[in-house]
Order: sequence, then structure tokens, then C-alpha cells
Amino acid sequence: MGSDIRPGNGPLAWMVRGGQQGEREARALREGLVFVGWHELGNLTAYQTRQQLSEAIHLAFPATSRNVVSNWTGQLWRFATTMREGDLVVMPLRSQPGRIAIGKIAGAYEYRGHEPKDFQQVRKVDWIATDVSVEAIRPDLRASLGSLLTVCGLSRNDAARRINHLANNGTDPGFDGQEEVTGSDELLEDAASRDPGSPRRLTILNLLEHWGERRRTSPVIATIKTALADKGLTTRPPFTEGSVSDEIALIPLGSEPGSAAGEAEGPARTQDLSEVGDMSLRLGNLPAPLVSVPMTADLTYVKTLMLRRQFSQVAVIDENGTFHGAVSWESIGKAHIASTAPALKDAIQSAMVVDHDALLLDLIEVIYSAGFIFVRDADRARVTGIVTAADLSSRSGALARPFVLIEEAENRLRRVADEVFTVEELRAAMPPGRQRDDVHQAKDLSFGAYRFLLREPHRWAKLGWNIDHQLFLELLDEVRVIRNALMHFAPDPLGKEEQAVSGLLNILRAVDPRP
Repeated sequence: MGSDIRPGNGPLAWMVRGGQQGEREARALREGLVFVGWHELGNLTAYQTRQQLSEAIHLAFPATSRNVVSNWTGQLWRFATTMREGDLVVMPLRSQPGRIAIGKIAGAYEYRGHEPKDFQQVRKVDWIATDVSVEAIRPDLRASLGSLLTVCGLSRNDAARRINHLANNGTDPGFDGQEEVTGSDELLEDAASRDPGSPRRLTILNLLEHWGERRRTSPVIATIKTALADKGLTTRPPFTEGSVSDEIALIPLGSEPGSAAGEAEGPARTQDLSEVGDMSLRLGNLPAPLVSVPMTADLTYVKTLMLRRQFSQVAVIDENGTFHGAVSWESIGKAHIASTAPALKDAIQSAMVVDHDALLLDLIEVIYSAGFIFVRDADRARVTGIVTAADLSSRSGALARPFVLIEEAENRLRRVADEVFTVEELRAAMPPGRQRDDVHQAKDLSFGAYRFLLREPHRWAKLGWNIDHQLFLELLDEVRVIRNALMHFAPDPLGKEEQAVSGLLNILRAVDPRP
């Protein structure tokens, strides 16, 4: 089998559980081994790539979701391939609650087909300590051991060094004297250590902020999906859908076939961590929270509600979720023409309802023609959102505005660069290793090249701009990063980042007021 890239040269640390009920623990400690299940797959060395292993898991467990297949693939690949001799291994002991065993991997992966089905996938281990109290472990590292996975990497807060010290000295030295840190690691450790019935909940924006991000670009989505999969977690509903203000839950994926955790996904849709990030904007990214009225509502009340909330339409949905249609000012007007005292039922009109994952591009004309459409939730059971023509215009403007601002800023930089600098000076601005012969005018420069062009004091002086040189360069570099991020599609409009783009453009307009 191939191998994963291992960071650094030191040993890694792993947790390997001894079975759902601890049924493999006694033999593991007695014979110096660790085991995992999945006997259905046979010898794991038969699979040369992760993709081959994933396909084999799918064939062996055809009813298993792609989320769980992806999760199991990661666990087995680590056990057979990524774990190396000298790596540390921790086994929480269900047979001795509150105790763990610590050892070092002492051999390559082995397949023992003659053994009982739960003892065929094997790694040799030299056990160092087999009766370590979890009370000796600081809270941050203890949380790492709460993962429901059978095989889990322990990397947070210098885990390998601390586990080695714990095995040899019985104490956890901690992480630079700190027990808790903030960020994505802390979030995932907390989520993995929770009972599946009480998951960690947060907004999509808060999830992104744990990685220092605010927008769901393709690289950001890929990073978060990988981190979730590594901890055996997924999100419900998918964090790639809906508004960044929507709430999601971090929930565990399955550990081994037949485990209770393996069925933890339930009926509601979870994030499929095996999916490539979707580049198409879908209705699930757009709908505003739905305000509805029941069939029993009085039409006067509905009109008053629409005036108060400045709605052009409102959904008619009973408490049991039955959708009856919509009431709009147009349908109200028609009802009053047809009757001197119309009721709500007289003003209801039919309305289009689409699934949350319908492509926006396919429905733009429908939305503008009808004025609105309603959106079903991820389970396709209830109508929970609405997209109006006004929403679409507003969203389109929010997504397009940064591109317009950056384009103007870039055009202004190009114009002044062509006027002030020679072709030789423009070529000198190319970063090291880049082809310079292709530069004939400013439009041939990348946006990032302007920082190289303007950072030299003698070239900056040629502009004659009465603004702070260093502050301008810092702003230029900030906008370069934002511009690069915009090239990766994201369904979220810019937030505070737009201030930097607007700031650069304001400066360029001030030093060169020409339109």
C-alpha cells in the first residue's frame, strides 16, 4: 500500500479502541497487540490506494452512506499504512473504567485470516504502561480520547510528547503550561468528546471563524471537511448549504460496522465529507427564513402582517406543515374584485415549490417572472424558505460588488503604471522565477506584482503620491489576498473584507481623481 505524508520526523500518537465493549482489550494487553474489526475486507495490503480501499468498503457494505464509507476508509488507511513502528498508541480500557494503556507500535500491519473475525487486522505493540489513570491527563488531551472512532490520530497540543511522558512518568506535562486553547482543534475535540445526543451546536459563520475564515471558498470547504473527517465528525445539516447565520450541529460518524455510533446520522441530512465542493450556487444557499400564516388566519390580519413586515407575499402553511399556497398583494387585489368581503381562502394563489438543492441558474427566469418561489428543506418534507426577485437582485449585487470594486482599482493601477513606468521597470516588478519577457504593458502584470513594482522607494517617488508608502503597500497586499480568494467561488458575500477593497479604491481615486 502507499503511504500518507507524515509531518515532521518524530513519532505520532494514536488512539486505538479495544472493541465496542472492550472485547479485544484483554488479548491486546496479554499478547502485545492492537486490533480493529472490518473482517469483511480481508487483507488490507490488497488495496494499493485509498480509493481502492474505499471502493472495497462500499462493495462490502452497500447500504452504508458515503459519509461513513469515507470515515471508515480513513481509519483503516491509518491503521494499515500511516501508523509506523515507534509511534505511540493509547487504548482506553472499557474493562477498567477510568484507565488507559499506552504503548509503542512494534511492527507493520498484519492480516491473520485464521483468527476470529474481530482479531484479523493486527498491529504489534510494546505496552509501556497498562494502568494509567485518566485523572492524570489534562482536560484538553483527555477530550481527545473521547472520540468514538476505533482509530484516531492524537495531534492536538503536542500530544505525542505528552503521552510519552505520561507513559514513563505517570503525569501529563501539559502544553506549554496551558490546558486549553481556542481554535479549530479545540472545537473538534469538544465536539468529538460529546454524547451524540447532545452535540456541539454553532452557526456556520462561527464554524468558519474557528479556521480564521468568514466565507465558504473551495479551499476553506476542503480544509474543514478534511478536519471533520479526521475526527470522525460531520455536520447536520451540511455546512456548505444555507446562510452563514444558520445553525448546524457537529455529530459523530460511525466507528465500526454494527456500532451504535455507526447509525448516528439519523434521518436528517448530514454533510457528505466525500463530496467535492459544489461550484454551483443552489437555492439552499439563498432562502430567507419563512414567515407563514395558517389557513385559519383572517385576511385582514394577513394584510396587516404584510404591511408591518413589508412583505410582498406570505406563505399559507398549517401547523402540521401542510402547504396551501401563497397570498400576495396581487392575489388580494383580485380577491377584493371578485368579492366584497373575501376570506383568506379567496386570496390564496398557487406557488412554485422547489427542492433546496435546485440550481439557481435554472430558476432565475422563473423567480423574476413569478416574483418568488418557495424552497423545501434538506429532507424535502416541509417548505421552510422563500426566494424573491428582490432577494435575488440584492444577492447578485452583493456577490458582484467586490469584483466591480477590485476591477476599478486594478484598472486605475494599470493606467498610472503605464503612464509612469517604462517596460523595463514593469518587467523588474515581476516576482522571482516569473517570465519577464511576456510583460509589455501594465495589463500583463498580476495584481500581486504591483507590490513588487511600488515597494522600491525610487519607483514609489516617481508617482508623486502624498500618502504613506508602507500603509499603502500593506493595503495593496491585503486586497491581493482578498482578490485571490474571490477567484474561488463562495456562496457568501464579503463582509469586513470589502472595507479593505473600498479603502484601496478610495485612495486611488484621491491620488488620481480622473474617472
